[in-house]
Amino acid sequence: MAIFKASKTKPIEDDAKSDPRLGQAKDVYMGGRFKIVTLDAIPAREVLGTFGLIVCRSYNFDSAFYGLIAQALEVNADAILGYHESVAFHPEGDRYYSCYGTAVRLKPVK
Repeated sequence: MAIFKASKTKPIEDDAKSDPRLGQAKDVYMGGRFKIVTLDAIPAREVLGTFGLIVCRSYNFDSAFYGLIAQALEVNADAILGYHESVAFHPEGDRYYSCYGTAVRLKPVK
């Protein structure tokens, strides 16, 4: 007989209160001012500089995703290339999310 523990995750609004960077990252992303792609390049856009791999992990997917964007914004990145996400399932029923990609600066559109 298996016993599963119900996992409770906090909504992004709760995390945003404790870390305002998450709320700002959500606003920037939802406003279309930040690009995230799984490709190695954005079509018709040139990469000016690469800041390197960034990773964010959390028990809440929204915190991991918007935390990744917040980290990229801290280094003045315009986009994340090669975005990947994964989830690990723990025996107690919890899920652990990992989001990662390469933070880049894009050439301005003319």
